[in-house]
Amino acid sequence: MKELNTRDKILRAATELFSEKPYHETSVGEIAKRAGVSKGALFHYFPSKYELARQVLLGILDAWLKRLNERLKNLTGDAKIRAVVDALFELITESPKLSRFFLEVYEESLRLGRGADWDEFYGRYLGSVSEILKNAGVANPERKTVLLGALVDGLALHHLLSGGRLFNVEDMKEEVFRILKG
Repeated sequence: MKELNTRDKILRAATELFSEKPYHETSVGEIAKRAGVSKGALFHYFPSKYELARQVLLGILDAWLKRLNERLKNLTGDAKIRAVVDALFELITESPKLSRFFLEVYEESLRLGRGADWDEFYGRYLGSVSEILKNAGVANPERKTVLLGALVDGLALHHLLSGGRLFNVEDMKEEVFRILKG
């Protein structure tokens, strides 16, 4: 197996730590220690903890999109739409701490006056998913992608706050599929 470069070691350590505890309870020193690098090395690659967290989120999105595209190979139409819905709900149900981390980094971006940083994140998501929905024959794929993102963000928040007790995941997946088809 190829050895990770320093930047990737830092990203991996940050991803692990941010999944274990909240953003504001995770120090740069802890991340550097887990990565086996100095704080100076960490700051060489990432000028701030916020920028590191932002890159972690972009990496999570890119990995999710890569897995999604692999999953979609040889699928068409409704099967492709269902695969997108399934993949989004897996994020909600299998990674509830990811929802918390996403909200924490978003809050930090607003505190720092860097709300525009989300343009890159949403650009990647919207571009990729709307293209998938378009290829699956969904009408108005750009609008439906925005709607899908809003639905999933809201459901993720409710799932996080309720400990998964607020809604039946399979019923909700079916409802989201119906909305995309309508």
